[in-house]
Amino acid sequence: MSYALRNTLVLGVMLLIILAVGIYLLGFHYPRQASAITKSMKQLDVQLQNTPDLVNRYNEASLQLNDMEKRWSGRSKDIPTYDATSQTYAYLNRIMDLSGFVKMDMIYTGVQNKTNYGYNIYSLKGEGSFENLYRFLWYIENGRRLYKINSITLKGSAVKEKEDEVATTVVVFEIELYAFFTTLPELASSIGWRDTIATPPSGNPFLAAIAADLPPNTRGLIEVERSDLKAIIPGKVFILDQNGVMRSLTEGDEVYLGYVSRIYPEQGKVEFTLNKAGIVEQYELRIRFESSTTK
Repeated sequence: MSYALRNTLVLGVMLLIILAVGIYLLGFHYPRQASAITKSMKQLDVQLQNTPDLVNRYNEASLQLNDMEKRWSGRSKDIPTYDATSQTYAYLNRIMDLSGFVKMDMIYTGVQNKTNYGYNIYSLKGEGSFENLYRFLWYIENGRRLYKINSITLKGSAVKEKEDEVATTVVVFEIELYAFFTTLPELASSIGWRDTIATPPSGNPFLAAIAADLPPNTRGLIEVERSDLKAIIPGKVFILDQNGVMRSLTEGDEVYLGYVSRIYPEQGKVEFTLNKAGIVEQYELRIRFESSTTK
């Protein structure tokens, strides 16, 4: 093969390679890049068009953040990392010092654990004047510690121990109370707490419009509405009476304004029949069971 022919073939091959590369770049590679650039430009155009909406979203998020910060700095409740029965009892006793005398018995009945918080459940039972009880409940709801009243039962009861004295009305109550705790230690101390004073009640709804002329309890009989059922066995019940004295009763035994009509050992309750100045009613006492485990 002559030198000239060989050079011609080499140049021809190189020309074909260059031509193939050029066709690939112009026909496939560059159009793809141009398409990708065009797509990116369209996306940028869309983002630029949405800029006002993004600004509005940012402003809304900023306002929500500011509101949350104000709420956080102004929170007025302490949620401890641990709640013990003794702590709750001491707290309620301090509330009673502010409220006035309220007779109260408290038992622990269980606990509910959630994701980052929980609450102990307490059963409160007792009595007091309407004004003192009103302040007691007010301080529970508005005090520094986070307590919530889940359920409450109130009943007015006339008290008259001597013939010549005027009957007074006490309010007998049963309350299911939640004492909250949390795993977040930063909630243990509130920032915006301010001491508050209970507002006085405007009236007493437990005062009877027509006062019943009830006989005095001169014999010291058990006033069942003011007492607490502690134990029960077939045919006999044990009751902590209004004076804090443990007493036993059987079916048919006399109580103030009535008698024991039936005992239900399997249900943990006792039924009384009361006659209040001609108004006959049935009244029940049930055992409040205390949990075997405490937190």
